[in-house]
Amino acid sequence: MMRWFDAQGGHLERKGISLSGNVVEVPLHRHHVTLNIYRVDVGLNYQISPQWMLEANIPFETKVQEATIEEIEPVSQAEMEAIIRNRDNHHRNETYAGPTDADVFLGYLTQGILMENDFLMGRIGTTLPFGKTEEDPWKLGNAGLEHLHIQFGTGTFNPVADLHYSFPLYKGLGANASIRGKFPLYENSKTYRGSRELTYTAGLNYHFNDWLSFQASYLGFYQSYAYWAGEQDINTGLRFSMASVGASLVTPYNIPLSLTLMLPLQQETLYDDTNAFLDGVYDEQDAFEFGPLVSLTVLYAF
Repeated sequence: MMRWFDAQGGHLERKGISLSGNVVEVPLHRHHVTLNIYRVDVGLNYQISPQWMLEANIPFETKVQEATIEEIEPVSQAEMEAIIRNRDNHHRNETYAGPTDADVFLGYLTQGILMENDFLMGRIGTTLPFGKTEEDPWKLGNAGLEHLHIQFGTGTFNPVADLHYSFPLYKGLGANASIRGKFPLYENSKTYRGSRELTYTAGLNYHFNDWLSFQASYLGFYQSYAYWAGEQDINTGLRFSMASVGASLVTPYNIPLSLTLMLPLQQETLYDDTNAFLDGVYDEQDAFEFGPLVSLTVLYAF
């Protein structure tokens, strides 16, 4: 279970929607959007042999969106109504919920690669397109029609691969590192092609005893642009990093429980908007900047 707090996004805007539904020019203002995400993952693992296993991860997300307007230039009542209609076309105060794309993997575990008691886990698989997808939001927005930038999936099967390596350092202290990639190869029926993604981590863990351990790690993430009908989606494409601390506890009945706090360190969008002013119109991207994340994990073997 995961909770992502107060992701912040927004953009400057000069467009409104008239009573007749046409796109009209209005005074400069800003759409400000806050997104809170709740996620539950159900992970399944089937041990084929001591080395080989099948794994699946089935997520469900709830996304709570709140949108407000910041006035920059003076507006009349009629202009404000047009601004609100346009905001509600783009960003509404709504809650969205549903399954997201799942993962299935074939994994292989081996020991003693570089030293005694180290472990290397390799997995290869694909995403399953369970998540709801949307029509092209840029096309709908330009026509003054209601649309949604939030998607729960890509609508495609995307190859996924990862490696995880862990090794002991001294007594109860160990280290680990991992890398994971996702590689969309084609666009879905709504002309959307998802981003390539690369996630990499490095961390330390310390086992105080058989039932209590602590972890600290660094996470880096790279996401390329996604595309609508071959055109870049400027709300995608970013790099960010996070630091995490956590603790794991083995509860009665041998059920491990882990609690992790992740804090953003740095975030950078790939879209360069430094030259976005053109004839007084600002085309600012509104990718979300992420807030803190809290994760709770429970494991049960049967």
